[in-house]
Amino acid sequence: MDNNKSLNIILKKLKNGDQDIFEKIYLEYHEILCIFLLSYTNDKNLIEDIVHDVFIKLWNKRKTVNITTSIKSYLYRSAYNKFIDTHREQKKQTEMLSSYYYTAVMQAINIDHSKKDDIVNKLDTCIKSLPKKCKNVFIKNKIEGQKYHQISQDLNISLKTVEGHITKAYKLIKGCLQINNF
Repeated sequence: MDNNKSLNIILKKLKNGDQDIFEKIYLEYHEILCIFLLSYTNDKNLIEDIVHDVFIKLWNKRKTVNITTSIKSYLYRSAYNKFIDTHREQKKQTEMLSSYYYTAVMQAINIDHSKKDDIVNKLDTCIKSLPKKCKNVFIKNKIEGQKYHQISQDLNISLKTVEGHITKAYKLIKGCLQINNF
């Protein structure tokens, strides 16, 4: 009963916009949530992003949030759900980009041999013209076959940054190839 009363007091303060109570919740649970997410991924940047998103959501939805068990349970569940959503989105984006890559390769195969050499040379030129970091990430993923999380760890950048570089590389390569009618 005492825990329930304490929870109600904390929730009331939180709903009224008490920044001190929010800060106490943050300080008490931030590190614990990061450790919890380590059981799902070793990407520390991703973990930090997820935990910060959980607390931002808690603050932004403080007036309508409905916590019935405990703040700890709510935060753990929120962190887990955010991790799963992020993982699904990354998987979907990876599959989409792989599909584009596969389509480009299949189109290149169906072109006569004289044009193939021209396209391969132009593709090589386009890849070489990418910005340095973008090119490095693209080569590690598409040529060396490394996974996003491995690139993220090797280069000490977040998964979102890796995804951004791959997306940017595809756009730049596509534009480069279209300029030259390939």
